[in-house]
Amino acid sequence: MRKLSILFIVLAVLFVSTSAIAAEKVDRLDIASGAVLISATTEYNQKWAGMMLLDGSTDMGWCSKKGSPYPNTFLIELPNSVAISSFYIDNTNAQESGYPGISARRFKLHVSKQSAKEGFKLIYEGEAAKGQRKGFTIARSVPGQWLKLEVLSNWGDPQYTELMELEAYGEPVKAMIAPKPIKGVYDTNYGLMWLRQSGTRIEGCYDWDNGRLTGTTDGRVIRFQWTEDGPQIGTAVMVLTLDSGFLNGLWYENGRYQGLWYGTQVTDGRMPKCRQALESNTKKDAIGRSLDEVGRAIIYGIYFDFDAATISPDSEETLIRLLKAIKARPNVKLVIEGHTDSEGSDAYNQTLSEKRAQSVVSWLVAHGIASQQLSAKGFGESRPVAGNGRPDGRALNRRVEISVAK
Repeated sequence: MRKLSILFIVLAVLFVSTSAIAAEKVDRLDIASGAVLISATTEYNQKWAGMMLLDGSTDMGWCSKKGSPYPNTFLIELPNSVAISSFYIDNTNAQESGYPGISARRFKLHVSKQSAKEGFKLIYEGEAAKGQRKGFTIARSVPGQWLKLEVLSNWGDPQYTELMELEAYGEPVKAMIAPKPIKGVYDTNYGLMWLRQSGTRIEGCYDWDNGRLTGTTDGRVIRFQWTEDGPQIGTAVMVLTLDSGFLNGLWYENGRYQGLWYGTQVTDGRMPKCRQALESNTKKDAIGRSLDEVGRAIIYGIYFDFDAATISPDSEETLIRLLKAIKARPNVKLVIEGHTDSEGSDAYNQTLSEKRAQSVVSWLVAHGIASQQLSAKGFGESRPVAGNGRPDGRALNRRVEISVAK
């Protein structure tokens, strides 16, 4: 599956110590924070793509195409206007041992508060560190929602330039603009995709091996399970631009990053072949279909209080969907599974996942499901569906699953 691109940040700048920047918490240039890469001049392939600059990790990064080391430009949109106070350019894990001088070096930084196409102002021109992370602080913060990074040179390699991660920290100037409901058709690198939103719930399909998807959204970041004929099952995280015109993200299978998934909104009336089949099957929602087709369903949208097993009130919509799917299968024994990310000890996460799974079972029983039909099991951090080294992966790993008992 999938493909894409990226960018970076903001203002009149001075070099700053790592300790000063470490106090700030939220990386604004992160998929999990709602940052989306709109474009990159060149990309080596899907595993060395611009989008990897926003994944919160230096395990993989961006590499230029052979023979196009510079200049390269990255454009990124934030979910709201932010006054950036500090930023990093990170060349850690660039392949300096095999390609001496491959790290990005000279750069220009621009910001716009108007749009992704105009209004950009040059706010800094500087030099990144070879094979290392270098932090900068903004002396006079200027708000912006669109960021552009130009990489003008590297440290000597004649064929390639690499850059592993971008980070930015600062406070939103105003709240995120209320997003439009996610709906419509997107022409993606895995065929036409149809999406519809109800509350925080996302459901859809795409024309690649009879693909189906279900998950949740905050109106910008979409986290979902996908299933395909085979059967195959996995997860993905995508971010939608403010104008709803472009989706960009990453997909996972068997707990590992597999590639990019991106597309532009269709405005010429085309519809995916899968839509008719999905809409005609009104007796089964996405959870039920996944149970019947692959024997399990990954469920996003059941939330718990921090470090606790108490179910949050905003989980009700998803719980009701789960309840309906189980009631439609009264003779099927099912296991409610709890899963965590890798933050914290193995033992703590194991216990937490068990308690959360039992909380879901208790809710279902209280709402009419026979207790003998359900069992609860916690897996802690032992069965990730995405990499725990990145914020987006950890968010996908924090989940509830339902499976047919064996």
